[in-house]
Amino acid sequence: MFVREKLAEEQEQDYVIPPQCVPDSYKGECHVNYLRKIPASFSWDWGPAFPSVGIWKDIYLEGFDLTIIRYVVAEVLEDGENWILSIDTYFAPPREQITGDLAFSLETENEPIRLSNMITLDEPNEFGEVVNTTNITVPKTSVQSWWPNGYGAQPLYTLSVSFVGNTEANTKQIQIGFRKIEIIQDELESGRSFYFKVNDAPIFAMGVNVIPLDILPEKSYNPETVERLLSAVATYTEMNMLRVWGGGVYESDYFYELADKYGLMIWQDFVFASAMYPANDDFLRLKEVNHQVKRIQSHPSLALWGGNNENEGNLASNYFNTADNFDVYKGDYIKLYIETVRDEMRRVTKNANFVDSSPTNGVESDDEGYVAKDPGSSFYGDDHYYSNNKDSFDVDIYPVPRFSSEYGYQSMPCVSSWLTATDNLTDLNINSDFMNHRQHHPDGNDPLKKLTEFQLELPSEDNEFYDEAFIYYTQIIQAMSIKIETEHYRTYMSRLDDQGRGHTMGALFWQLNDVWVAPSWAAIDYTGRWKMLHYFVPGFFSQEMVTGLYNADKKLEIFHILNKAHGDGEKWLNLTVYAWDSFTPLNVTQLSLGNPDALTATSVATIDVDQYLSDAGCGSLDDAKYNCFFHMIVGIGTTTITPPNYFFPSKFKEAKLQTSSLEIIAVDNFDAEGLRFLIAVKAPAPSLFVWLDAHEVKGHFLENGFVQHSIVAAVIFVADAPTTEEQLKGALTVTHVKDAKYFS
Repeated sequence: MFVREKLAEEQEQDYVIPPQCVPDSYKGECHVNYLRKIPASFSWDWGPAFPSVGIWKDIYLEGFDLTIIRYVVAEVLEDGENWILSIDTYFAPPREQITGDLAFSLETENEPIRLSNMITLDEPNEFGEVVNTTNITVPKTSVQSWWPNGYGAQPLYTLSVSFVGNTEANTKQIQIGFRKIEIIQDELESGRSFYFKVNDAPIFAMGVNVIPLDILPEKSYNPETVERLLSAVATYTEMNMLRVWGGGVYESDYFYELADKYGLMIWQDFVFASAMYPANDDFLRLKEVNHQVKRIQSHPSLALWGGNNENEGNLASNYFNTADNFDVYKGDYIKLYIETVRDEMRRVTKNANFVDSSPTNGVESDDEGYVAKDPGSSFYGDDHYYSNNKDSFDVDIYPVPRFSSEYGYQSMPCVSSWLTATDNLTDLNINSDFMNHRQHHPDGNDPLKKLTEFQLELPSEDNEFYDEAFIYYTQIIQAMSIKIETEHYRTYMSRLDDQGRGHTMGALFWQLNDVWVAPSWAAIDYTGRWKMLHYFVPGFFSQEMVTGLYNADKKLEIFHILNKAHGDGEKWLNLTVYAWDSFTPLNVTQLSLGNPDALTATSVATIDVDQYLSDAGCGSLDDAKYNCFFHMIVGIGTTTITPPNYFFPSKFKEAKLQTSSLEIIAVDNFDAEGLRFLIAVKAPAPSLFVWLDAHEVKGHFLENGFVQHSIVAAVIFVADAPTTEEQLKGALTVTHVKDAKYFS
């Protein structure tokens, strides 16, 4: 009998701790909630059951005489024109009393700040700790502030802490940044706000949820994997937040170091997810919380600790059939997340932000006794939203939360990635045993097909390219759905609806990465290839953008969205109409935007789509929306300053798209290292979701899945390793949504 089964058997003599097992579709293991292992390693709806066994971190011998520095926890507090650097230095309990010199050296923009004291280390405190607390005053003029990605620089300063006694000396160094991060939950007429402030500046959080970087924990700490994923977030997009999800793992030191470097704020869940948990003395140990808080808290990227993933909501909604014994389960919830996790975190830290769960109503949940009646309320805290059976292009299905911390749609990895997991092409059919085995969602692959068929005409199933097309189409639907949902949230940044919902100040989609090659919600698949979704992120998470929302009255409402001050001068918005059969615009209208304030989502125009397109020459009132589409962009003077955006007034399967083949007419290397290439793509008519694939040549494009509304489009490819023009030409393919090979 496994330990977890033995623990469950003993517990169930009193009462059950649900869920006893995961859904059958997960193909996983039971009673995982009794173990302090990676929950997702026993399976999830996107991953296999590959639980790790044994020790997976480095083992080493440590030699010292009487004591050694175990942790340095440095927290930055603001005090007028100064920062107060509060440093807790934790020592291994000495075998006997020891006196020595405790010295601090902090790098600054000027001379280092140094301080030393003679201290005596003796008996541990009531928590078994030997700790010294020292405060250092740091003038704000001597350091630069740390900012999230897109808002400023991320200067880091080395703090060295040394202890020198009669018989030994040791030093510990950490990198710190000077910033103030707050969660603002002010009272509103309806509910409370929920947003992050950094250095007194309100921040719209733009980000993504992170699952374990590999299903095997020793591989998830691989520095190359960490660098590949975090650099793809921070250097290609303007995302500024990662949520380290509570069903995974506390990430490696290198992960948090890179987050510091790249300006990626971290929402760090404690590792409890989607389950009730025991609350007996054996389970309620403080060591895990104590260690992880001391290890992670000093990182300037650390913005928020979360008590768990979804367990407040699971308890409130009776998701695990706990209602008949609600008071007992609520008592366990409070013992674990409030009296153990939260209280220990607060004891160790001085100014850390904490929420009990996600989703949660924040301080309102606390006021309701830590389990709110509706933890996913649109009027408080954060929200999770998923839908598998509604038209994902319809903005009316989406909530209007204060902060959306989880939302997403599935897609398939590309064919090249699938072929690293199977060499049998018949496995790529959506109905194959292989595909069904890899799909762990309780609804199977049906939502993928249903959501695709809402918008796109699939090729005939006897077409030799059907499986390839289906895989590609799922990536279109995922990318477009998350784009539409994200832009919906962003339009509510500075406004409320008639119910008092809105002031949405964060969007973290699900999910960044994968743990194996399978259908999932990931933007980057397990092989490191970017799905279309990741290529869309720079557009829908641009600091400034324009978007259009289509309402039930067939009106297009156009919004200009500005997170922070950008550009100097009077801004304009060009609204251009193209027909599907011509590269020549039918109509261009320029709107004056003035110089909008930061943190605003402004409605700048409302258009009767059918009438506008008909007047532009797209056909009759009944037909115009099938013949044309909108292109939108913002500029100053003669320079465009936002990514282009588009509005498609009809479903793609109803639009008069042109069936054609695209042609790659040039591949030119333009650097000395053989890493950067300019690719020219020729199209006979406007083409949707033009998708370039370099297959075995690893790398990424600077643009992909794009709308081509010119005869020739130029795209840059960045190879991971030196490559020749001939190698890249031989590997490259291009397709689009109405590729002739799908409909011949």
